Amino acid sequence: MIGNSLKTIMVLAGVYLLYIVISCVIVPYFYDPKSDPLWKPTTRLNQNDKKVVSPDKVVLLQDREDSGLARLQLIKNAKESIDISTYAIHKGPYADLFFGSLFDAANRGVKVRLILDGIVNQFNKDLRLYSYAIFTHPNIELRYYEPLHLGKPWTWNNRFHDKLFVIDSELAIVGGRNIGDKYFSAAGTKGASNDRDVIVFSEEQGGNETTVLKQIDEYYQYVWDHPFTKNAVKKVSHRKEQIGKEKVEDALHILANAKDVYPLPIDKAIDWKKDAYATDKVYLLHNPHQRINKDPLIWKELVSLSEQARKSIYLESPYIVPTQKMLDYADPKKITVDHWKVLTNSAASTPNMVAFSGYWSNRKSIINWVDELFEYQKKTESLHGKTYIFDGKISLIGSYNVDARSTFLNTETMLLIDSEDFAHFLQKELNKTVDNHSLQVLEGGGYKAKENVEQADVVFWKKIAIKVLAPIIKFFAFLV
Repeated sequence: MIGNSLKTIMVLAGVYLLYIVISCVIVPYFYDPKSDPLWKPTTRLNQNDKKVVSPDKVVLLQDREDSGLARLQLIKNAKESIDISTYAIHKGPYADLFFGSLFDAANRGVKVRLILDGIVNQFNKDLRLYSYAIFTHPNIELRYYEPLHLGKPWTWNNRFHDKLFVIDSELAIVGGRNIGDKYFSAAGTKGASNDRDVIVFSEEQGGNETTVLKQIDEYYQYVWDHPFTKNAVKKVSHRKEQIGKEKVEDALHILANAKDVYPLPIDKAIDWKKDAYATDKVYLLHNPHQRINKDPLIWKELVSLSEQARKSIYLESPYIVPTQKMLDYADPKKITVDHWKVLTNSAASTPNMVAFSGYWSNRKSIINWVDELFEYQKKTESLHGKTYIFDGKISLIGSYNVDARSTFLNTETMLLIDSEDFAHFLQKELNKTVDNHSLQVLEGGGYKAKENVEQADVVFWKKIAIKVLAPIIKFFAFLV
């Protein structure tokens, strides 16, 4: 009897496993996304149209501490609304400061909304405790995008990778950072993640139709109301309500004593707008909200700009894993740029062995495609920035990595900025990383020596892991 029951369980488990493999691996491999027949590039690099100066200005947020401080100060100064979307919130002091700031804003009447990835955050214990208090608070709402559904494994690949931070519909931060200590840590912190954001705001108040902030607001509302987005909590017991309140009280206490856990004075007034650059136009780019495989709108935009560029392309991505399905959207003969520079992580700096192994398999091909390939050499820090510059004029900053996951599977957001002055400034900032912390990869796979940059040693287990994973990931690169 017990033996028959065990066999039945084993058969059912096998059927379910096959169901998962078909839904999550086989179907995405063969499924071609539905393309929008009306799609066309957002902007032209060499357009001769009459220029209309945009009301939007942009500020680069690159320093980790400054970027964390900006978020806390902007929350503190919010008057009416705070809309935030992010892939992940990691447990730690900064997350507690972040939630303390949000509840402090909500307590003074500010309406706060958060959209988070449903699988990555659903099992975060700290976040679960905060969600109990959010459920009972009249001014805060939390929703999960595509939460885990065991009966629908075809939804598991549809991950929410947006990063938006909107204050009073008057100012927004768009970038690649999640919420967590490693994204906002002090210089020299082990395990730190280097990224960048852009603050965008409008010079004209009163609902100017040409500002990108209107587009960001509309997109956020679209995702908030989307059928894939669900309330994080449906009901809370009295006990959970009390636990949630205690968690919030702890966060408010941490906020009141922020100097004990955060290196910068969060009460210090800083004029973030003083370093702003004027723009000709700013656009929000995002992937469509489709399951299985999406129409790769951001990738098509990048390919279009690459084909239009004549002088230079600068590409920085923490992971570069091009697949054949991605390359099918590009015509190499149309990419005739004078100089193409690429920056990514090295084996020593990368924290993502799976993605890096996918890159490692393509490394020689990438060296042949581009003019200069550089790899970041800090062992204690990694690159997480996603930045693209075309002809020193068009810049893109946001959440999109050059891999199949960002191309076809994830939701993604990017800010496209048409501004020569900003592009030149951004180029100089990126070159600091190239010049001071990176080495050029030669055709043979070694590095070109540089006096001020030492090649980082790769620990033995990482070398072995890369060699073992690289040939395997070739077959699953469409999921990486």
